[in-house]
Amino acid sequence: MLDTIINILLTLLICSSITFYLGYLFGVSRILTPKSRINPIFQEHGNIYNKPLILGSPRLKGKDDLKEIVGITSALEKQLNELGIFHFDQISKWTSKNHEWVEAFLDIPGQISKEKWISQALRLKEVKKK
Repeated sequence: MLDTIINILLTLLICSSITFYLGYLFGVSRILTPKSRINPIFQEHGNIYNKPLILGSPRLKGKDDLKEIVGITSALEKQLNELGIFHFDQISKWTSKNHEWVEAFLDIPGQISKEKWISQALRLKEVKKK
């Protein structure tokens, strides 16, 4: 009887050790590298309530060419699209908190204000309506 209890305890110890070791091995691969981007929601200065209105996909008429806004490169346009920003009217409705959130997310501090993306988007939205 005592041998059975000892065997069960040893089996549990071995199984828990193996589980811990496997968890450690697979957990290490998920550690953030220095180049990894941390979503600003999880950073001290990030706040989900400041995130601008985003869409899951462009509207049926297709997405706007955000590169028409001075300062938005192809790479930035791709990042904005991945974030859910496809149209001039989305950018034109940003508040100061929204554009600060986007600047933090894209790691482009001060660029949106300096290049006046919001006023450019307003103008381009009006031109597109005509």
